Amino acid sequence: MSDNLSGRRCLWPMWPHSSVPNHEYCGKHKQDGQSYCAEHYARSIRTSEEQKQVFVPRRLAA
Repeated sequence: MSDNLSGRRCLWPMWPHSSVPNHEYCGKHKQDGQSYCAEHYARSIRTSEEQKQVFVPRRLAA
């Protein structure tokens, strides 16, 4: 079983947001109790001061 599947590796997606997923992930060692490595965990946290982006489903955006 690969490290990603066994839960020891960072699961941050490495494909562009607007692309079809290719299921490639960061793969660095993740932080205990988290799904991401330290770098990607820090990027995943949004402060209340940050501007929020509205989610637009891909099929409606075109």
